[in-house]
Amino acid sequence: MRKPGKFLILILGAAGLLAAFALGAAAQSEPAIPDLDPAGCADGSYVTDPGDNPDLVADCRVLAAIRNHWTGHPDNAGLPADNPLLTWGSPGAANITSWTGVEIHRGRVGALDLRDEEIGGPVPAQLGSLEGLTALYLGFNNLTGEIPPELGDLTNLTRLYLDHNNLTGEIPPELGDLTNLTRLYLDRNELTGSIPPELGDLDNLTRLFLDYNRLSGSIPAELGSLDNLILMWLHSNGLTGSIPPELGDLTNVTHLWLDGNGLTGNIPPELGEMTSLVYLDLDDNGLTGPIPPQLGNLPNLRRLYLDRNGLSGGVPTELSRLSNLTHLYLDRNRLTGEIPPELGNMAALEQLSLYGNQLTGPIPSELGRLSRLNHLDLDQNRLTGTIPPELGALTNLTELWLDRNQLTGTIPPELGDLTRLNRLFLGCNQLTGRVPPELGKITFLNWLNLYPNRLTGTVPAELGELVFLRFWNFAGRFCDDERSVHEPNIETTAGWGIALGCEPNRFCPNSPITRSQMAAFLHRAVTHHYGEPAPAEGTTLTDVPEGAWYREFAEWAASSGVMPAPDGEFNPGQVVSRAEMAVMLTAAFTHLNPTEEAGGLFADMAGQSPEVVRAAEGLRIAGVTSGCLFSPLRYCPDRPVTRAQMASFLVRAIAP
Repeated sequence: MRKPGKFLILILGAAGLLAAFALGAAAQSEPAIPDLDPAGCADGSYVTDPGDNPDLVADCRVLAAIRNHWTGHPDNAGLPADNPLLTWGSPGAANITSWTGVEIHRGRVGALDLRDEEIGGPVPAQLGSLEGLTALYLGFNNLTGEIPPELGDLTNLTRLYLDHNNLTGEIPPELGDLTNLTRLYLDRNELTGSIPPELGDLDNLTRLFLDYNRLSGSIPAELGSLDNLILMWLHSNGLTGSIPPELGDLTNVTHLWLDGNGLTGNIPPELGEMTSLVYLDLDDNGLTGPIPPQLGNLPNLRRLYLDRNGLSGGVPTELSRLSNLTHLYLDRNRLTGEIPPELGNMAALEQLSLYGNQLTGPIPSELGRLSRLNHLDLDQNRLTGTIPPELGALTNLTELWLDRNQLTGTIPPELGDLTRLNRLFLGCNQLTGRVPPELGKITFLNWLNLYPNRLTGTVPAELGELVFLRFWNFAGRFCDDERSVHEPNIETTAGWGIALGCEPNRFCPNSPITRSQMAAFLHRAVTHHYGEPAPAEGTTLTDVPEGAWYREFAEWAASSGVMPAPDGEFNPGQVVSRAEMAVMLTAAFTHLNPTEEAGGLFADMAGQSPEVVRAAEGLRIAGVTSGCLFSPLRYCPDRPVTRAQMASFLVRAIAP
């Protein structure tokens, strides 16, 4: 049933539309851009032979009213002179058939294409009166407000593009009335609420793009009725619940992207019936249970992303039947068991990532048959045995990650045949013997990590000829910072004796730094930079136990004013925020204080004290931190500081 208000608009027709717009305009200030006179639609100015084209006259009036609505909106005060809205009805484009972005089909406005024209303001509900419209393109603009449910009246519409805007509110269920629609693009907005199950009525839909919004709720099982669907992009939202097994009925879908949500439960084995699938992306959710062996029945699958979930069980040998697969990402799950040697039969494979699981057993030598492989990532598992020399046959390999396992034996000299290798990570194992001089043949090697192991001998002179080698670690300290952008600074501060590990061979880079740790970091940093500071005097901290490892540092920080402790309470276990870090760091290093007053560099500092604002801007000016987000520039004052970030802040503060 249609809403009475919507039905009334349809009855009023063009005259009612103009009156409605006139009332809206009266409530606003006089628009800076002259209105387009809708009278030109009926007097022959814009429509040829208006008496013979009444439908086009009506459409013309609607477009004129819509144009005046948009150009009268404050967001469009700065539209460039060549914007289509400003050229409509101009001397060079008086006739509606010449209006840029407007296509006439059989005496009606059949298509409206205003993509990427910097148009702001809401989507006019009156667009729903353009009954002949088959295509509406409004993507890549600055549109705001909600999607009008009146768009559901455009029953001839085959394409609706509202993507890349700033639209809010929920997706109108009335869009399910657009039974001729083949493409629906609502992606990259700020839409909220659930996905309407009515979208399952769009029998002709081939492309459904709802990604990069803030949608919530579950995926409607009704979407499994979209028999003609080819592309379904629902990723990067806040969807929850399980994946409906009904999606397995979408046998024409080639791309299914559900990643970056909060989906839970098992992966439905019915997805193995989606025989047209080329790209299946379920990563970064909360999926659990085993990987269905039925996924090995997808003959056309080229990319399979199941990483960053909570999947358990083994790697199904059935996946080796995916003869066209080029990318297999199963990392950061809870997979157990051994790596199936059958994976060596996947001749098309280019990238294999299994890191961050609990895999055991040896590295299969059969992986050396994957001649197209350019990325092999097996680190952070529980793999044992030796490194197969057969891996030296992977001559297309650019990245090889085998670190953080329990590998033994020597480093195979055959790895020197990997002449395209850019990154080689073998650290945090139990490797023995000498470093092979053959590694010096890897001309383009940029990252090399061999520590800690049980290697002996000296570093081969051949490695000194690797002109592209920027980061190497023959005597590093930590096994958990290899993937951190802060790794060089972590190692630097550790070398200075400032930032020590959280336990043997581990730095805990992603852990928030506490006040006790911060006191130690700052005391050691000040000592390194300025020399030993004066000892604390007359400071009594009531919540710091006698004999605590950080007591000396806490007393110094409190007495010096670097980390005040009102009433003797230091709160040693409290996490340090970015706002607090800025004040502490500028108090410890006086050269970081800005010479001018706070100038409003960051857009998210409302409610922060002048001291915090001044300190944060001082760090920005000194190059210690550039902020957390851009466009607009933000500092994120309430966000916790990690141990890795603090290492980088200290390096930049000491040696800018």
